[in-house]
Amino acid sequence: MNLPKVLRVFSLPMLLASMAALSGCAHYEVNNGHGSIPGYYIRSEMQEADRAVESARQAGKDKTCPAEFKAAEDARNNAYDVFRACHTEEGVALAKKATAQANALCPPRAAAVEEIIPVGEPGQLKPEPVPVVEPTPDRIKYCVYLGIEYDINKADIRPEYRDEVARVGDFMKKYPSTTAVIEGYADEVGDRAYNVQLSQRRAEGVVKYLEDNFGIAPARLSAKGYGEAKPVADNATDAGRQKNRHINAIIDCALDVKDIAPPPERLCMNLKLEFASDSPRIDPRFYDQIDAVGEYMKKYPTTTAVIEGHTDSMGSAEHNLKLSQQRAESVVHYLIEKSGIDGVRLSAKGYGATRQIAYNDTPEGRQQNRRINAIIDCVIKK
Repeated sequence: MNLPKVLRVFSLPMLLASMAALSGCAHYEVNNGHGSIPGYYIRSEMQEADRAVESARQAGKDKTCPAEFKAAEDARNNAYDVFRACHTEEGVALAKKATAQANALCPPRAAAVEEIIPVGEPGQLKPEPVPVVEPTPDRIKYCVYLGIEYDINKADIRPEYRDEVARVGDFMKKYPSTTAVIEGYADEVGDRAYNVQLSQRRAEGVVKYLEDNFGIAPARLSAKGYGEAKPVADNATDAGRQKNRHINAIIDCALDVKDIAPPPERLCMNLKLEFASDSPRIDPRFYDQIDAVGEYMKKYPTTTAVIEGHTDSMGSAEHNLKLSQQRAESVVHYLIEKSGIDGVRLSAKGYGATRQIAYNDTPEGRQQNRRINAIIDCVIKK
């Protein structure tokens, strides 16, 4: 083959790859096509999860601990689902967890006695943590992203961002039954432990501002620093790191959604639906709860929603995952047929028993775990 022609054929891909590297795309690599994600490049964390799962398979861990291996594989697939839905950073964060899960498969057992710890005894594993936006029974949550930008290594609120904090203060004054968790975040520069401490100070600074300037009682507020966890942008750029130095306010409400103004970003509702055993059919007794979601979405036609299905741990993991998906799809279908919500505004996601909020050793705990959540994203012009 003619050498100049060969160089011309390969020069463009090489040039693109070089440009990507030079422009700071340290977290990207050539897309292998897994997960049907379009584009020549993809975040490397996604394919690192692929490699971790495949490495575990080659090591025979799909045979040694099949249930744990499937959980890691499902976690990897879920990360791709989230990434494909354009929630890039959330998908990347889930991929990192899937990688860690796959790398930790089949650890050596310390002693057989650990397998027979009685329920409720010291040492029993707690339910797997669920996202902070998980709505508690009989309440809803407003998840508010505050566009506060912090100077590097600082926790002071700049004067130009006080209006952001006022969004929370004004709401909590209007609705005095509400409580809020103020979450602080940092970029990934520096020591991880220090970043957690810094993000805690930022969250506490917002709490103090709400107390001093809006008269919010301290008992209604708490602060939690998450450090560099849950990034919302790429830490490879100054602009991305600035976005990751931010505050979230998770406002817990006991209010009727029909009586309140639209939340700034996200509304999280727990629907207390009871299903017959092994059935996705919605009992007519619970139509009014789903109707409340439909009414809200009709009132604010720019909103979209993810309907999440969850089960208890009775039965196989595979069956529970399928059943929770069917139940979530039943709610989506109801909203389309009965409330007239356009199907493109709705999606269903089944989680099976992977997100426990209570222990499964009592009927009450299992009932809490059998739930439907409606996570409503609001795109509303201010």
